[in-house]
Amino acid sequence: MPSKDERYERTSRRQFLKVMGGAAGALAAAPAAYAHHHAKPSPQSLPYLDQRMYLHNMDVIAHFRPGELRNSGMQMMSIGSQRLLLQGTFGSSDVIDVTDPRHPQMFNQGAIDGSGQLAYNAELEKWVLITSGQVPYFASETPGGKYDDPTVIERFRSWKGLRGIRLYDMTNPAKIDLLSEFSTGQTGAGNHGDGHYYDGGRYAYLDVAPDDSFTGMLAGLVPLSNCLMIVDVSDPANVKEVSRWWLPGQRNDEIDALKKWPQVVGRGEENLPSKPMTMEEATQAFRQLKYPAFDRFPYTMSHGPAWVPTRIEDGGTVGYGSWSALGFMAFDLSDITKPRLIGRFDPAPTYGLDGIPFHTIWCGTVNRGFVVSISEALNPDCNESWLPNWVIDVRDPRYPVPISRLGRPKAPPDAPFTDFCFSRGRFSPHNPPPLQAPGKVSQTFLPVSYFNAGVRCYDLSEPTQPREVAYFVAPHGGDISDSNTFNRPTDNVFVEWDRKIVYAATTTGLYVLTSPALGEPIFDPTPITEWSLPSVNKGAPV
Repeated sequence: MPSKDERYERTSRRQFLKVMGGAAGALAAAPAAYAHHHAKPSPQSLPYLDQRMYLHNMDVIAHFRPGELRNSGMQMMSIGSQRLLLQGTFGSSDVIDVTDPRHPQMFNQGAIDGSGQLAYNAELEKWVLITSGQVPYFASETPGGKYDDPTVIERFRSWKGLRGIRLYDMTNPAKIDLLSEFSTGQTGAGNHGDGHYYDGGRYAYLDVAPDDSFTGMLAGLVPLSNCLMIVDVSDPANVKEVSRWWLPGQRNDEIDALKKWPQVVGRGEENLPSKPMTMEEATQAFRQLKYPAFDRFPYTMSHGPAWVPTRIEDGGTVGYGSWSALGFMAFDLSDITKPRLIGRFDPAPTYGLDGIPFHTIWCGTVNRGFVVSISEALNPDCNESWLPNWVIDVRDPRYPVPISRLGRPKAPPDAPFTDFCFSRGRFSPHNPPPLQAPGKVSQTFLPVSYFNAGVRCYDLSEPTQPREVAYFVAPHGGDISDSNTFNRPTDNVFVEWDRKIVYAATTTGLYVLTSPALGEPIFDPTPITEWSLPSVNKGAPV
C-alpha cells in the first residue's frame, strides 16, 4: 500500500470509460488551436493513457464533473461570502459556486463564450470581464503549419470574426451583459486567448498582432508576430488604444533588425530580402532558414501581455513581459503612452530555438525582488528542446539576472513510465496561478500547471534553491488514437490564498486540492477581505 504522501488511485472501469469517452468527445469539438500538437512517440512511450492519479503531499477534497474536459483558465469573483469561479472549456466558460470548496455547484452553465480576465472596477462598481477574439490557428492542421499548407494565409485573411476583445458586465453572474467589442486591427490576428492582463484599473494589457505588417513570426503555427498593446478601459463601452510596443524585427519593414536576432544569426539570414515582405513572401523566405524541422522554428512574438504588479494610477511604473523565444522583457511604463524597454533576459540560442521559452511571468513574489518565468512546449513526446523555468532577480529591472531554475519534474515511483517524456502528451509547464485571486499571495509556495506532469508545487523560501514539495497528477484523459485529445491533461491552476485551496483544471474534470505545504485549509464560507496584490480588485465589496 503506497504511503499517504506518495500514492496513486486507480479509476474503476466505468470511470475509465467515462473519462475516455467524455474527454475525447469534448476535445474533438474543441477549437483548432489544439491541432498543432502532433504526436511523435519514442520506443519508450506508453502505448496507452495512464489512468492512475498520483499525489505527493496533496489531497483531493472534491472532483467536479469527473471525466469532463475542464482545462481552461480560471478567475474568481465574490458576492459577500459567496465565491464564484469562472471556468470551463476552450469553447465556453461556466460560473461555478465554490463557496464550499468540498461541494462545488454549477451556478451558470455556458455563461460566456471563451474565458478571460475578470476584475472589479471600483469606479464603475462592476465586475468587468474581458475575453479574447482571435483568428483560429488554421496553420495547426499539419506539423509544419504555414510552411507546408499553402491555404493558411488566405484562410487567415478571409476570417470574418472579431479580432480584438469583448468586455462584459459580470456583476450579476446569472445574467452577464455584453458592454462592447473592440477591434485591435482587422488585418491582424486579434488578441491571443490567454494573452491579456486586467486588474480592474484603467488599463488592460493585450497580446496582439495589430495588422498584417507584423510578419516577423518564424514558427509555423501563425503568420503574424504579436506585440504589446495597452488600452484604456475606464469606459468599457468606449475602449481606446493608448500605446503599443514591439521588438524591432517583428514588422516587415525591419528585416535588417530581424537578421540580427540571436535566433536567426548563422541560419541563412543573409538570404533574407531587406525589402518589406507580405505574409506569403515572409513565409517563403523563412522556409529557407536552417532549423531542425518546420515544427521546431522559434516562436518569435509576445506570448503574454505586460504584467503590471502595481497599477499605473497607483504609482506603478514597471511591467514584465514574456516574449517567447525573444526573451523576458522589463518595461518602464512611467509614460503609459510610450512603453520603453529597460531590461531583457534572452538566453538564446542556448535556450529558445523551439517551443515557447517565455510563456508567462509570475509576479507574485516581485516584492521579494524576483519573478518566475514559465515556459511552454509546443510538441508532445519531448520532440523539442527542454525549456527551463527561470527564477529572475528583478531588484533592478534594468538588469534582470537569472539566479536559479525550477526543478524538472520526475516520474512518480509507481508510474509505468520512467520519465514524463514517455507518458504521452506534452511535458512542460503552462501557467502559474492568475494574479487576480483572493488572499495575500504566498511568498514561498508556487504551484504550476504542467500538462502531463499535473500540478507541481515549489518552495521558494530560498529563491536560489527552489524545491518541489508537492504534486498532483490527474488521470490522463483523451483517446490514445488522437493526440489532439490527450496533449494537455492539466492546463491551468488557481489558488485561493486566503483559504489555502488549489484548483486544477484538467481533461478529466476540475479537481479541488489542499496541501500542508500551503497551509491548513478553510472550508467555511468566508468573505474576501484582501486580494492577491494591492492593485488587484481594488475597492471590491466585502
